Amino acid sequence: MDAAIESPSRPVANCSERLSLRLWLQLMKCTKTLEAVVGSRLRREYNQSLARFDVFSQLYRLGGDWVSIGEVAGNVMAASHNITALLDRMVAEGLIERRASPDDRRSHQVRMTAEGRSLFDGMANDHLRWVNEALDGFDQDSKRALISLLVEMRDIFGANALGAHQEKTE
Repeated sequence: MDAAIESPSRPVANCSERLSLRLWLQLMKCTKTLEAVVGSRLRREYNQSLARFDVFSQLYRLGGDWVSIGEVAGNVMAASHNITALLDRMVAEGLIERRASPDDRRSHQVRMTAEGRSLFDGMANDHLRWVNEALDGFDQDSKRALISLLVEMRDIFGANALGAHQEKTE
C-alpha cells in the first residue's frame, strides 16, 4: 500500500472511496475547463464575466420582468456572496435596473434594461455555440447518458444532504 495512504494523519481510503474521489476530481477538472473556455470568450467578445452572464440568464429564465434580488441570488450558479456588488456595477453600466419592491420596501427587485437584453441575446447565442463546440466530441446518445447520470448524481446529493440535515435536527 502507498505510504501516504497509511500515514497516521490521513485515514486509509478503501477502493470505493478512492473511486469517488477520482470521480469528484474529474468533475471538478471538467467544470473548471469549461468555465475557463466560456469565461475567457465572454470576456474577450463581450467584456463580461461568467457571473454576469449567469445573472442575465437568471433574469431571462425568471421571465424578464421585475424579480427579487434574493431570488436571483438563490438561483445563480456562480458564487452569490458578492451578488449585491455585482448588481450595483451592472446597474451603473445600464445593463439592469433596480427598484424597491412594491410589496416590501425593505427588499429590492431587478430586471434587464433594453441594452442589457440586447447584450444578453448576443451572449446567449454565442454561449450556446461555444458550449456546443466544446462538447462536439460527444455523440447525442453519450450526451443524453451523461446528463442522466449527472441528474441522478444531483438527486443523490440532495437525498444525502437531506438525510444529513435530518440527523442533525434529531
